[in-house]
Amino acid sequence: MCQHTSIDKIAIPCMNDPYGITTVPVPGRRCPACLERGDTVWVIPGKCCPQCGTPVN
Repeated sequence: MCQHTSIDKIAIPCMNDPYGITTVPVPGRRCPACLERGDTVWVIPGKCCPQCGTPVN
């Protein structure tokens, strides 16, 4: 079963960065089932859509 998360960026603490936290964009794909209904839901490839549970490759 897929774990539901809504992460679109990951915060990475960095010792050498004077600001302390760097955000890195995560590649995502739109859920095809939600897209057919007119909704745009971004999903990390290999995870399930948090809205409808459809696996996204």
